[in-house]
Amino acid sequence: MTMNNIESGTPFYCDLYHLTMAQAWFLDGKHEEPKTSEAFFRRNPFNGGYLLAAGLGEFLQWAEKWQISKDDVAYLAQLKGNSGKPLFTPEFLKYLEGQKLRLNIQAVPEGEIVFPNEPVLQVSGPNWQVDMVEAAFLNIFNAQSLIATKAARIVQAARADGVNRPVLEFGLRRAQDGGCFQPTRAAYIGGCVGTSNVKAAQYYGILPLGTMAHSFVMSYENELEAFKAYLRGAEGNTTLLIDTYDTREGAKNAIRASKETGIPLAGVRIDSGDLAYWSHEVKNILKSANMSDVKLVASNDLDEYLIENLVMVQKAEYDIYAAGTKLVTAYDMPALGGVFKTKSYKGEPKIKIAEGKTTIPGATNVLRIMRDGMFEGDVVVKADENLVQNNSLQQNVISYTLNSQEKKNVTFNKGEQAYFLLKPVMAEGKIIGDDKLRSLENIRRTAQRNLECLHPAYKRLVNPHLYGVGLHRNLYALQQSMIQAHLAKSK
Repeated sequence: MTMNNIESGTPFYCDLYHLTMAQAWFLDGKHEEPKTSEAFFRRNPFNGGYLLAAGLGEFLQWAEKWQISKDDVAYLAQLKGNSGKPLFTPEFLKYLEGQKLRLNIQAVPEGEIVFPNEPVLQVSGPNWQVDMVEAAFLNIFNAQSLIATKAARIVQAARADGVNRPVLEFGLRRAQDGGCFQPTRAAYIGGCVGTSNVKAAQYYGILPLGTMAHSFVMSYENELEAFKAYLRGAEGNTTLLIDTYDTREGAKNAIRASKETGIPLAGVRIDSGDLAYWSHEVKNILKSANMSDVKLVASNDLDEYLIENLVMVQKAEYDIYAAGTKLVTAYDMPALGGVFKTKSYKGEPKIKIAEGKTTIPGATNVLRIMRDGMFEGDVVVKADENLVQNNSLQQNVISYTLNSQEKKNVTFNKGEQAYFLLKPVMAEGKIIGDDKLRSLENIRRTAQRNLECLHPAYKRLVNPHLYGVGLHRNLYALQQSMIQAHLAKSK
């Protein structure tokens, strides 16, 4: 399962071609040549305005434990190729045994806001080893960043009118990840306050939260007796599901059960029907019983669009929202599409030239400009550009916009507040820096702070404003010269 891949440090968290390419490089004497590759994504998910970065911590945990064992070598030794001969040579297998990663990695910290075509990970080291971490990073980053972003959008929708309503993650049974570990972790980073997933809650230190199921109600002769039994048996979790038979009668039975047992009712959950209508009806029933403090919980295939409509248009009176299927599956965009590309080889910049997929050459970083505590714009720069000191630009920076049909140039002035997004996180295969100690709770708080630094125009659920990402003029000039050189060769 997913967690075993991460915890074991298996080197086979990869595609087969990573190993066959490694052997080809080994036999050609190119396996130890230095290479730098970077990961990035090409468009924001959900037709939104941003991506919330997540998953780096688990990727680093896997990478630090990465090692090729005797059992791994034995497995490779018995694989056959197209001709029926062994797929891997004895010499290559001997070289592999006992290998650990010797990579240097820089990355955007979890909880940071990132945008298309910006590097989120930079890996440098021996040629074959750089490629061996591609699939693992993309698998973890693509999934967790997608779901963290979905969670952030859902949490935003629940607070659309300025009221701080909690959002719970209820997605275990619908997740496409074994045990729903990664979705639960990502949803928490994105702002969910708790999860129904007990094992993931235990593993990550997240608060387990939940209500009750229809099956409990149906196991008693009537709803009232079921509610009374549940209140007596779960005094620390007294939220009742009231729509098994009739929502109005369910609300009345919940009130009666609380009064007859003397056990306070914490909340009632509605999981079907016209959610807005029933919120008003049930709230009025609770008010009539002098139980206005009882919380209303909504579930039933909720996403950010339905929640925003309930909050802003229908003025539904829910205090808590619980999202499952459409959160943990990233229902309307099930894949982020992050990619991993070679940026330099033996110290020389490399570029991929393809229609709509031309890359930015060389090792890069992202310069983020801040104004009045808000994100103002980003510039992709050469990794060795010395542009910032003490969080301040040391010279004027001119960039060409990457996300505009027409080529525009934007100038950021010397002295403006700025910082680099990519930070060193691994040296020679060992985790370094803040990420070695950062807790999930700290990552979650970082995500919330960064979301507050992004103007609301970029966070609109529909037709968000386009955040400015540019290419530093020095890097733009390099890219154009390499494209022209390639065109000249192809004539």
